[in-house]
Amino acid sequence: MAIPETLNTPHLDLRHFTIEDAPEVAELAGDVQIAAGVLNIPHPYTIDDAKEWIEQHPYLRERGEAYIFAVTERGSTRVAGATSLRVDAEHAHAELGYWIGRPFQGRGYATEAAGSILELGFLGLGLHRIYARHLAWNDRSGRVLIRIGMTHEGVMRGHASKWGIFHDVHWYSIMDDEYFSLIMPGAESHEQHFRDGM
Repeated sequence: MAIPETLNTPHLDLRHFTIEDAPEVAELAGDVQIAAGVLNIPHPYTIDDAKEWIEQHPYLRERGEAYIFAVTERGSTRVAGATSLRVDAEHAHAELGYWIGRPFQGRGYATEAAGSILELGFLGLGLHRIYARHLAWNDRSGRVLIRIGMTHEGVMRGHASKWGIFHDVHWYSIMDDEYFSLIMPGAESHEQHFRDGM
C-alpha cells in the first residue's frame, strides 16, 4: 500500500521534510529544553545537523525503516515540530516519536500528530504494536501518550544517558486490537478513508 505524503488532522498538516526546512528545524530543535527531552538531539544543534538528518529521510522511507514527518499548522509551511514512526517489519512493531517546538506548545499539536501516526501505523502499515517512551521527568509527554490510547507498561531504571546523566525511562504501547476498539464503530470507514489516500 502506498503511504500518503501528507497526513491531515483538524489543525495540522504532516508532510515530508525538505532541505529548505533545515533553518527552522535547527532553531526549534536547538532549543535546550527540546534537546533535553529527545535522546538523539544533541546540543548545540546546527543547520548542518538538521540538513544531515533531513537528507536521511528518503532512504529510510524507501526501505520502510522510518516515516518522518514535519508537523505544520494547517495552511502554513512553517515547521512546528516533528513526528516519526521507526518500523521493525520483522516483528510488525514500531516506535512512535515526536517533538513540538516551544512556540507551538500548549495547543494540542503533539496529541494530534501522534494520533495521526497511530493511524498510519495500524491502518497504513498493518502493524501489530506501536510503542513510545519518555524520560521520567517529561510528564507532559506521558499525558500525550495516555490521551492517544497507549498503556503505561513500566519503567526501566537508569536506562538512558543524556548529557552524562542517567534517567529512568517510561514505556507505553498500544496493540492493533486496542486501537481498533478505540476507533470503533467507524473503523471500516477510517480504513477505507486511508486506502483512498486520506
